[in-house]
Order: sequence, then structure tokens, then C-alpha cells
Amino acid sequence: MASKRQPIDRSRRYGKPLTDFAFQEWKVPTLPPPWELTPVTPAATAEIDQVVHWMAQPHVQFAMHKDWDRDGWQAEIEFQFSDNKTRPFLVGQDGQRGGYVELYRVALDAVADSYDTPDRDMGMHGCIGEPDYFGYALPFWVALIAGVFETYPDCTGVISDPTASNQLVRTLDRNVCKIVDGHELGEVDLPHKQAALFRFERENFYAAMKRQGGVDVVLRELGGH
Repeated sequence: MASKRQPIDRSRRYGKPLTDFAFQEWKVPTLPPPWELTPVTPAATAEIDQVVHWMAQPHVQFAMHKDWDRDGWQAEIEFQFSDNKTRPFLVGQDGQRGGYVELYRVALDAVADSYDTPDRDMGMHGCIGEPDYFGYALPFWVALIAGVFETYPDCTGVISDPTASNQLVRTLDRNVCKIVDGHELGEVDLPHKQAALFRFERENFYAAMKRQGGVDVVLRELGGH
């Protein structure tokens, strides 16, 4: 039985001035092939239905706690489109969708007050919906970072903020750090959870990709093709 969607505390940051990056127009990141993102909009009936289905699966529910009914998810997507902070997407390869991800402007989120350089950063969190995609989590995370940097030239870093107790995602992010020279910043207190914070910097990312032969080579070695 689906749980009822409760109001979510998405307190905006409250300490530092905003920059123009927080209000730039949203674009769908173009990911390295064969990875692709499909926007989930308030009018995207099939895409919202897919999210509802995935969120009800046991392997997603225990981590996300968002197994809301259809009306709850409709309200959630409409809420996300009510300002410039967050945009949701389905993740896939060659038309086959396997997961859900939300990108957000760190400057509009409370997490921005937890570290020193958030003004032009993008945040990401999501889930693998289809069990067949479990093995793709690592290459997808790398592909998503590459796509964000390519689509948003002003973006200086990408962060991931999993729940501190979610050791599976923390291990994933630590593995991403090894590949892209990212940093684990430690645990932080957010209004809605205790989070483990990871940051993947633009300069480090491209230096790491160059050292390893390029994004396509890295993704191929990770099994992303």
C-alpha cells in the first residue's frame, strides 16, 4: 500500500548571497552515449507512472522512502517545477529506462551552508529502479557528472548527499571519487536528514578523464557501453 506524501522540508539556504547560476534556465544534460536523460514534467503521465512504480519496489523504498501514490507524485513533480531549484529525470540507455535522478541547484538548497564553495555547484540524487541496472550505477554517475559539466559550462562542481546511514550509496560515491578525483567532505546535518557529502570538481574531473584516456574510455572500462 502506498504511503501518503507528507510535506517535505526543503528549506532554502539562508547564509550566503546567490549568484546568477542559481537562476539560469534549466537544460536537459546531454550525456555521453548511450546514456540519456528523459525529463519528468507535470504533464509527463507515462514518466510519472514509471517513477511511482519504481518507488514502490522494496529495493528503492527502503532507501528513498517515497513510495507515494500517483496523486502524491503528481504533487511532488508540480512542486519541483514551482521554482528553479530541482528538475527530475528518468535515466536510460538507448531508450531503455532504468532509474530516476533529480538535479538541483545547490545555491538554492540548505546544503549550501554546509561547505565553502556552493555558488555554482549542481547536486544530484536518485535511485536505480530496474534491478538489471544495478551494475550500471557507477558508470551512470560518471556519465551524469560529465553531462552536467558539458551542458552547464559555469558549473564548478557536482555534489552527492546520500543519507549518512546508506552505506551502499556512500561506497558508490567513494568509488566515483577514485575515478574522478573527487572529495568526501564528511557528514553534515540537513533539515531533513544526516547526510554524507561528496564533491566532484570540474577541474579535477577533466584532469582525471584526460589521464585515463577520456570519458568514453572510462565509461567503456566501467561497463557503461
